Amino acid sequence: MNINTTIAKNICVADEKAGYDAACKRLLSEKIILAWIMKNCLEEYRDCNVDEIAEKYIEGTLQVGEAAVAPDVSNRISMIQGAGNEDISMTEGTVTYDIRFLATAPVSGESITAAG
Repeated sequence: MNINTTIAKNICVADEKAGYDAACKRLLSEKIILAWIMKNCLEEYRDCNVDEIAEKYIEGTLQVGEAAVAPDVSNRISMIQGAGNEDISMTEGTVTYDIRFLATAPVSGESITAAG
């Protein structure tokens, strides 16, 4: 009987963790949230206004839980929309990003792919 209780608890915990993970991914898919992170973590955006980052520099189609991570190395308006969602590497197979989006660097205008 104790096994059933332990299994039930493990299933419940796994379900809660999946819910938290999905909620975090959904939150990070909001441009304004990413803009705050970019402003505070990336030198290129430190002098930019958060609204400017969200409206002008974040672009493309958002990939949430679909885009591959570092191969070969061990649709709302307020939401981001598209880069290719998957990479396959010979050494790692297919690896999936939690979130992936495109941005433009303010000074150089260079396109940047951000993922995590």
